[in-house]
Amino acid sequence: MLKIEKGIASMSDGKRVLVVDMSGRLLIYSNGKETFRRSLFNQFIKVGYKNGERIAILLSEKEAKLVTHEAYEFLSEFKQDLVSFLPNVENLGWEFLQEDFMKLLKIYKGPVPIVPPDQYFPVYVQITVGCAWNKCTFCHLYKDKQYQVIEEKELIEMIKELIDYFGPSLASRRSVFLGDANALLINFEKLVKYLKIINGVFKLPVYSFVDAFLTPKKFTKQNIETLKKLGIERVYFGVESGSKRVLELLNKPIQVEEAVEFINAFKKSGINVGLIFLAGAGGKEYWEEHVRESSKFISRISLDKKDIIYVSPLHEYRDLPYWEMLKKFGKLSPKEKLEQFHLMKHSIYKEYYRVNKKELQAPVVLYDITESVY
Repeated sequence: MLKIEKGIASMSDGKRVLVVDMSGRLLIYSNGKETFRRSLFNQFIKVGYKNGERIAILLSEKEAKLVTHEAYEFLSEFKQDLVSFLPNVENLGWEFLQEDFMKLLKIYKGPVPIVPPDQYFPVYVQITVGCAWNKCTFCHLYKDKQYQVIEEKELIEMIKELIDYFGPSLASRRSVFLGDANALLINFEKLVKYLKIINGVFKLPVYSFVDAFLTPKKFTKQNIETLKKLGIERVYFGVESGSKRVLELLNKPIQVEEAVEFINAFKKSGINVGLIFLAGAGGKEYWEEHVRESSKFISRISLDKKDIIYVSPLHEYRDLPYWEMLKKFGKLSPKEKLEQFHLMKHSIYKEYYRVNKKELQAPVVLYDITESVY
């Protein structure tokens, strides 16, 4: 069976499933036993479930080549029906995917650090490079990037290059994601101008990360309402923990009261939110406090079914300050982080009901940053 719509071709024989875009880029492949997702930067991730829990494993290049060969061999069975859709069907393979990846790498001048799990099909528009804070003791994502805001002419050139890169497969993109770490922090007049340029071209809902400690000092209620009018659909806050002591360990200078008020201001303006917390933050010593205070924090946000709460197992890196702290506070094992996630999920729903006298409609979802690649 072959189905073509919205810039995507889906193929299935009842067992195998393959999804490619109108440029022939492999997006998803399942051989009936295992499912693989490919990022635009040519990273292959095997996704599935083990003991009821979602797992994501990054493949080696050798493994990725084998999956690519198998997927395009399956595609060749539909070659006759795909010629008009994919004029380059004869040239699809590992070399094609590598060359395609290099084109994107040139546009961004480096890899895209991360996108939220629900933003698998965005057009990533990089209006800032790096992170304006870049001092968190645990974060490795932006350490080698010097923070900068791109100029208007650079934005316009990037958009032209992205349109050329995606070609007809642009129809498969579902949103625009503003990069990098906290794109909304830039001068507000410039941000408004950039959003108008982006909206004028892509006409898609816009998503972005926002911090809850630098940005509140720059934003007014009117600013947030303006963002809604300019197409901002959802913003994501890396809260990490509701515990002041754990936040100090992470070097996230969040003032809890200010952060709660700021996040609720987005909700009042009709912008949905994504809240990100870390399983394992604070180690064994702060286990209970981290769960308790994070649940309290969430209970004070006016959430609905359009919002989402992510809990991500903390990845500890030996070359970052947080690693040394763990010698004192005790590092959680992967199994313990998973246990803490389940405890936190239960605590979040329970505390939200206790405080608000209604069920929390927003899902609480486990995700691994390994899977959140563009």
